[in-house]
Amino acid sequence: MSSVSMTYGRPIRLAIPRGSLWFGNLAAALIEGIKRIDRWQLDRRAARESDVERLMAWANRIEASDPGLASDLRGAAMRASSSSDA
Repeated sequence: MSSVSMTYGRPIRLAIPRGSLWFGNLAAALIEGIKRIDRWQLDRRAARESDVERLMAWANRIEASDPGLASDLRGAAMRASSSSDA
């Protein structure tokens, strides 16, 4: 047996399957897309809460001049805050 035909002790080169790199990049892109959707939804919730606060502040400012509209604004703000909690 010659040293050329012996494989023991030789470094083994592993070949990465072609599809695994493609699949890995696809999985990374999918995870990044899910993270972006999550951030977008959290930002929408924060914007909705600030909208409720703005409606309540507007209702307080116009209470003396237009109490009916102020009451409607408060009702809308309360409905929006209760629907975002659910």
